[in-house]
Amino acid sequence: MTDVEILNHRLDAVEEDIKILYKKVNEVTLTQVQSVTKLDSMLVTLGELKESIEALKRRPGWLWDKLVVAMISAICGALVSIII
Repeated sequence: MTDVEILNHRLDAVEEDIKILYKKVNEVTLTQVQSVTKLDSMLVTLGELKESIEALKRRPGWLWDKLVVAMISAICGALVSIII
C-alpha cells in the first residue's frame, strides 16, 4: 500500500466515525428537546394544580362567610318578626 492509499483508508475511517458521531449527537439533541417539552408540560400542570389547591384553600373560608351571613340574616329576620 502506498502512502496515498493508507491516507485514503484512514480518511474514509474518520469520515465514517464522524457520521456515527453526528448521528448520535442528533439523537441526543432530539431526546433533549423531547425532555424539555415534557418538562414544560409538567410545569404548566403543576401551576394549574397550585391554582386549584389555592382555590380549595379559600373555599372553606368562603363557605364560613356564607354561613355567618345566613345566621345574621336569620337573627335579623327573627327580630323583625318579633317586633312586628
